[in-house]
Amino acid sequence: MNGRIALAFAVIGVACLANGQTTAPPPNAKDVPVPSRPTVPAGGQDQSLVSGTLSADDAVRIAIEKQPTLEAVRQAVTAAEGRVKQLRARLLPQVGVAGTYSTSHFVGDEPDRLDLLLAQGYGASAMVTQLVFDANHSSDLVRQQKALKTVAIHDLARAKADLALQALESYYLVGEAHRLVGVNERNVANRDSQLQLARSRFNSGLGGADDVLTAQTAKGDAVISLVQARTTEDAAKVLLLQTLGLDPQTPVAVGEDGARSVTIDRFDDFVAKSIDRRPEVLRAKASIDAAKFGARAAKTTSAPTLSGNVVFGTNDPGFPYGGGGYALNFVLSVPLYDGGLTAGAVQTAQAVVKSAESDLKTAQLQVRTDVSQAYLAVRGAEQQDEAAKINVVNAKESVRIAEGRYKSGVGLFLDIINAQAALLTAETASESAQAEVYRQRATLQHAAGLLTPMN
Repeated sequence: MNGRIALAFAVIGVACLANGQTTAPPPNAKDVPVPSRPTVPAGGQDQSLVSGTLSADDAVRIAIEKQPTLEAVRQAVTAAEGRVKQLRARLLPQVGVAGTYSTSHFVGDEPDRLDLLLAQGYGASAMVTQLVFDANHSSDLVRQQKALKTVAIHDLARAKADLALQALESYYLVGEAHRLVGVNERNVANRDSQLQLARSRFNSGLGGADDVLTAQTAKGDAVISLVQARTTEDAAKVLLLQTLGLDPQTPVAVGEDGARSVTIDRFDDFVAKSIDRRPEVLRAKASIDAAKFGARAAKTTSAPTLSGNVVFGTNDPGFPYGGGGYALNFVLSVPLYDGGLTAGAVQTAQAVVKSAESDLKTAQLQVRTDVSQAYLAVRGAEQQDEAAKINVVNAKESVRIAEGRYKSGVGLFLDIINAQAALLTAETASESAQAEVYRQRATLQHAAGLLTPMN
């Protein structure tokens, strides 16, 4: 019995000596510093456009104003206007003037009277030509081209809406990347605080050297993740500037404004209004109008035409045929056989009409699909965002408990490492979920035809 008691005291004594040891060598580990952030030298000629904090509305406005890819679509509208003018010219009077000077003489023994038969000196003439009747063929061609101009205008509206969505997506991507930099900065700060805790426990003889090494490694990983997050933000800014049509050297800082939610009272009414607004549907309707006018024009391809002209001419006074005169002429053309030209034109035009009507149905169905998918995506993203925010609260609480247990000597440092990693994952997912809500809301606005700047 006494031997067992002595043995117990001996074990306790050894344990006490071990716990009281303070001469253990410190771990041979190097601290990983947070490097300075590289930047592209500021420059370019667009700095005045993005001075201060850039808002989402500003991003859309600048993109529509500066993005060079829109210029080709704008020029298509201009070209369509030019074709309308060309075709309308056939319906308007054509006016022309001409001036002449002539002198001629016979050579030889011809009588002098022959000279009198030739007009001599200066002459002038003016002509006015007007199409009188062509069975409305030219008028239908003008109407067709006006409808095609409307098609080009809706193409421009669609290009603007697509660009607006791209600008918003790039804008929210920069905002997400910026917030993720903040997440990683907090992660580095937490890892540094946990490293100091491990060192304190080690210096007091209550923690092991492996805890310090683990904390140091975790901080180094956090620094690497921070550098990657910064690089991602810088790349997102360059992409945003490209989308806006600006120089990549332009300094830019985005705001915290997110996409506005879309109010939907009755889904069926919302879809119907979306169909009425979408430029793709409006374009398809204008294409049908153009096709129908083209079909009407095709029926009169070989129709009779009547045109008239008035000619007034004068010669230099003093010559035998001097003085002025005028002539009124009418020209009637009646094709008797065109070899099937009109029939072929009508067949082609009718096929174009049916194709345009099919395109309208396709566009309407696509709008219904886009709105339905975007609506579901918004609702899903909002639910994920709510769950992600709750996960962040729980993850912060896990870190607090793990650190408290370790400070009290009843927990492992590995628990802190795992809890902090879970917090980083939760905060990253939360920021990504919030950005996804913004992107999906913008997509729903685009699907509903609410991102169609007409200016």
